[in-house]
Amino acid sequence: MTKIKIKLLFVSLLFCLVLSGNVYAGTDAAAFLKKSVGAKAIAMGGAFTSIADDTTAIYWNPAGLAKTQMYSVSAMGATGASDKYPGLKDIVPSHQFLAVSVPLSKATDIFGKTVVGVGYISSTMDNVQHTSSDGLTRDTMSHTDNAYYLSAGVPIWDSTSSLYVGASLKFISYEFSDIGVSDSGMDVDAGIIYSIDTLSFGALIQKGVEIGEDEAPMTTKFGVSNKFALTEKLQLTGALDLVQRQQEPLLANLGAEFGVKELLNMDGFGIDGIFLRAGIEGYAIENRYDISSDFNETVGYNFGLGVNFIIADTYLQLDLAVCSGNIFEQNTKFTVNFYF
Repeated sequence: MTKIKIKLLFVSLLFCLVLSGNVYAGTDAAAFLKKSVGAKAIAMGGAFTSIADDTTAIYWNPAGLAKTQMYSVSAMGATGASDKYPGLKDIVPSHQFLAVSVPLSKATDIFGKTVVGVGYISSTMDNVQHTSSDGLTRDTMSHTDNAYYLSAGVPIWDSTSSLYVGASLKFISYEFSDIGVSDSGMDVDAGIIYSIDTLSFGALIQKGVEIGEDEAPMTTKFGVSNKFALTEKLQLTGALDLVQRQQEPLLANLGAEFGVKELLNMDGFGIDGIFLRAGIEGYAIENRYDISSDFNETVGYNFGLGVNFIIADTYLQLDLAVCSGNIFEQNTKFTVNFYF
């Protein structure tokens, strides 16, 4: 009980630290992090705060890292081109993600079932025309944003009900090639997930990075999800996230996943499940600041497919998401999660 109280005190102090930042935000720094990672979560409309059950938890809710007590590697790739408006068709955006998580219990019992993760997100736009201060168009350049994550998830208890907490420390930078402009800053996230039976609740607070004169808004997320067992092998999951960023209306993400479990089980090989997913991302449910209509013009309508394989003592998760978004969003994203 004493250990639990110490952990809860640590969580309380962590949330106070996150909340101690400035209340008002200026220009939105690190806007590229709104693009999301993980085809599973994206296909479910980003309603993933209370689920966060794979390595992409370092982005969605680091508390979820503690759910998987296996070594894991996750990678996502997405590229595309914009041809919606004249003059933008040559811009080539890309969005990449790579993360590794390690359960410390594999090496020592000192940290219990704590799981640590490191991750990297890179978002690049190539062939951007450079216009100088004299109004003349110069050669093209590249704009690159990077985010480096150091995360940890800790189970406070895990029995008939479960409580997980976690935090991520982020180093974020940007660079404009050819013109010598770059800057960087630090940010921190804190998250919690509570589950009882099939029902889960999650919360996440993102302090908001300061880069130069720009500052990202503090963001809070609250999520709820439930798994419905339709039959022994058929399962339906529903999820809802509420997202509040400073100086923006309250947004809702809604997602669903329909899964067929244990389709094939052979010696050393199995198909653990096939999943169909759909979601609505970024719908403004209030008209604060009179800009909800602007947000709702770019609502994402997403869907996807996932297949989970068991190969010997390893676990392979393949996920595909097809999504709509703004003119620089890539329509198709693919994620590989490998557990061993």
